[in-house]
Amino acid sequence: MTLVPSAGSDFTIHSRIGQVSDETSGNSSSASSRWSSRLLDAPLDMHNELLLKRGYMEDAIDAEKVELVVSSQTTKRRRRHRLTSKQLWEKSQRDADASRVLNLTLDVNDLRQQVHNCLVQKSLWETRQLVAREQFHARSLQSVDHFFQLFGHGYPAALTANEEKFLTVLLDDNIAVGDGVRGRAEFYEQWRRYKQVFNVRRLTNFSARVVTSDGRGCLIECSGEFEGRVTTAALETVFPNALADKALSERVLHRRFVCPTRTLISIDSSACLVQYDAESDVFEAMSELLDYNPVQVSRLMADVRISEGSMLPPVDNCVHASDCGDQFDGAEATSSVASAKSSINFILS
Repeated sequence: MTLVPSAGSDFTIHSRIGQVSDETSGNSSSASSRWSSRLLDAPLDMHNELLLKRGYMEDAIDAEKVELVVSSQTTKRRRRHRLTSKQLWEKSQRDADASRVLNLTLDVNDLRQQVHNCLVQKSLWETRQLVAREQFHARSLQSVDHFFQLFGHGYPAALTANEEKFLTVLLDDNIAVGDGVRGRAEFYEQWRRYKQVFNVRRLTNFSARVVTSDGRGCLIECSGEFEGRVTTAALETVFPNALADKALSERVLHRRFVCPTRTLISIDSSACLVQYDAESDVFEAMSELLDYNPVQVSRLMADVRISEGSMLPPVDNCVHASDCGDQFDGAEATSSVASAKSSINFILS
């Protein structure tokens, strides 16, 4: 800044002072007014010197302001102090723990969902198994009921094609009959013997229920009775001691009786009848027939030839068809024995 002495010097000085005064901030207003008053009263050389000093002071004030601002910003930045290595390690540990907790939480939630899905699948599987088991029981009971309908009058003299097919599918080839006897032929033979010896006229099944069941099949218990008649073949084959007592023989011969039965039938998982265990309470039937006379009952039942599983022995060949003819009446002719034999041969062929 230079000042040229002229007539208007005072005006120039005053203009500069006004401009400088306007440019100063609120903190230096009083200092500027003091400098202005001193400049008005000072000579020209002193004016120049004072103005120079005033310019230096303003520059110093501005520099001081800049320093204060920089210092303030530096102070503010320094307040964000840097973390120490221990603090950084602790922070990394906290972050790692938080990450592990999050991962474990996600894993636990995933496992819970999997467990829920497994429980749902288990419930569905159990429901399907229950429905399948109930359907299997219903089919088994229906098959047993139809079987007893076919044998409702004892061993059938003849079978239709559908009945033969039903029995072929139902009965297992190695069916267990009782007393260690197996085979479909032996099964039919026992029915034929009961028809021939006791002249079975009626077989009634009162109830049938599933006793137990598992993945291998089910066990069905049947309760009923059959109505028969004591024939000569029965006395000679089943009650041989009765022949020695003529009075006893005459009392029981040709008389009707009702024998309670209990049958356990095993059905395997393929719906085949694999075991037929029949229990005929012949002792109860004969006791009722003899009015529960203990002497006569014991004499009749002495050395009775009925083995385990109510198995009857073979009919003696000396017993002629005429001896068993009294067991057939009405539509049943004496030739039904031969018809029964041909029927069983046809079934087994």
